[in-house]
Formats: sequence, C-alpha cells, structure tokens
Amino acid sequence: MKSIKVVVSAILILSSLTACSTSKSEGPTHKARASACLIAPEASVAGSAQQELAYDLVQAKVIYGLNAKEVKVSSASTDTSIDNLLFNSLKAGCVYFISADSQISNRVVKFAGNHKYIVALVVGGTVPLNQPANVRWVADDLASGAALAGFAAAAKSTTENVELIIQNGYFQETKVINAFTAGVKAFNEAASKNVDLTVSKVSTSVQAKAVLDAHNEKVVVAVFAGKAIWKVVKESQTQVLIGSNLQLGNTAEVDSRIFASVERNFSVAVLETASDLLDKKFNLDPVFIETDALANGFIELRPGSDTAFDGATLDLLNAYKSQLLALKTS
Repeated sequence: MKSIKVVVSAILILSSLTACSTSKSEGPTHKARASACLIAPEASVAGSAQQELAYDLVQAKVIYGLNAKEVKVSSASTDTSIDNLLFNSLKAGCVYFISADSQISNRVVKFAGNHKYIVALVVGGTVPLNQPANVRWVADDLASGAALAGFAAAAKSTTENVELIIQNGYFQETKVINAFTAGVKAFNEAASKNVDLTVSKVSTSVQAKAVLDAHNEKVVVAVFAGKAIWKVVKESQTQVLIGSNLQLGNTAEVDSRIFASVERNFSVAVLETASDLLDKKFNLDPVFIETDALANGFIELRPGSDTAFDGATLDLLNAYKSQLLALKTS
C-alpha cells in the first residue's frame, strides 16, 4: 500500500440515538404485555449498538406483544442512581432489560442477579464475572466489520484510492481505523494491488463536506459517522459509498450509491430472550455466552443489493472473513 494519510480534527461529537423503524409483522407464538426496556445513555455515541438494539426491540414488540421502552441514563449517573433507575423500571413493568453500555451493563448484571424472575441481555464489553443464569451475554465486534469494509472498499476501487471518513468520538474509533486499514492492506496482498488509503477524522458536517469536495467523485468513500455527517455525504457527488450502522435493508430509504454497510444483527438474541421470558425460562444452564460476533452473524458486511459484488470479489471477501475467524481461534 502506498501511504496512509490521517487528517485530524479536534472536536468530539456525540450522536443521538436514531429513531428506529418498524419491521414487517410476523405471526407471534404467544403474546404478553410485560415490558422490554433498553437501558441506554442519554447521549449515545455514534456507531454504538444502541440503534440496532432499539430496532430489534420493536421487533420483539411486534412479534411477542411486549411493551418496548427506552430508559435514558444521565451521563452524571452514579452506580447507585442507575440501580434506583433499574428498580423503578422494574416497578413500572420492565422485566426484560437490555444494555450495551459498559457502566450500565455492569449494574444490569448485578440487578438481574438479585431478581431471579427477570431476564437481561447484555451486549459487548467483557463476559460478566460470575454471570447470573438469567443474564444472556453476546459479543460486539465492530472492528471485524470495519476490516471487511476496508477489504471491500479496496476491491471496489477503480482509482486505486479509498477514503475513510470517520467522526471524532465514533464508537471504538481507533479500532475501526486500524481494522479498516488492515482490510485494505489484506486486499492489496490478496489481489496484488496497490490501493492507497486516506483517513480523515472530522467533527462537523462542514469538515466532512470539505473532504468530499476535495477528491475525485469516483473514489470509494467509507463513512463511519452519525446522521448530520451522513446528510452531507448523501448531498455530495460521491458515486461509490460504503457505510456503517445504517440499518441497510431494514429501512425504506436506500441510497443506490451505498454498495454495502457494516451492520449489527442482534435480532436472534433479542427475540430468543423475549421468548424465554414468556416461557418463564428465566435461568439457563449453562449460562448463555456468545463470544464470537463475526462467526455468529452479530456483525456483518451487508451488501446493498445482490449485484453489489461480483463472484470473484465475493470469493476474496469470504476467504478474508475465514482468515479473521482463524485469527480469533488461534
């Protein structure tokens, strides 16, 4: 690879949790009016798992008849205040707690351990110490998705140039940059190419627009950012885009220029936990732990259409995914 240029901007931007859309209704096996509650920070970080979990919670509402709530936690909250919030939520009907924030998740795990007739699903972070039997834990692995995105972006390039635009403060920002860079490098080695990568860190939509205006519109641009920056991206002349956390395939609006997006897929875990709750299978033996998000499909590079990649590129992508999986087990 020729070179990697990093343009740094100083301001940290936090993005609000995006409202989720309702999926197609499926036939429920049983209904209930208990509540499933996503316990989330008031200021959600762009790229975190909250948006996908909110969408999955709507599915649980549609399929199982659960009430779906989002309970916001102030950034100034202490462990004690979070505990009080969880207890008040339980009194208000929450019997299924979901969290993807480390501090909140720690309190949810402890709270679930003290209330055996509820269930909790915790996403990301580390496996809870002495995990209670009524807590389910699944890994989050945005970095593996970013690696696949870097590989795919390089494969899609016709100019031997790829631009990565990432918002300052994006979820696991450094890991995303390193993984995306590794993906581009892996493609160059696999295909004997010399695709060049430029990384631009931006804090505002104005900065993002300046980056987009400065390069050839045919350059493949990968964007890991919140809604405000994506609005500018969609207004740009860029012809080939790859995204992240766009709920590609789950929303009606799909920009035809977006050929793929890094997406989380926790719906199976969310719905299975809801089913366990309604079947009164609060406690599992052994406890539910899924440590490999990539192998279990919790993170994926989702194509925008069936023709997004040709057969040769798909073969290379699948081979690279196998390499990533092998590294996790070695």
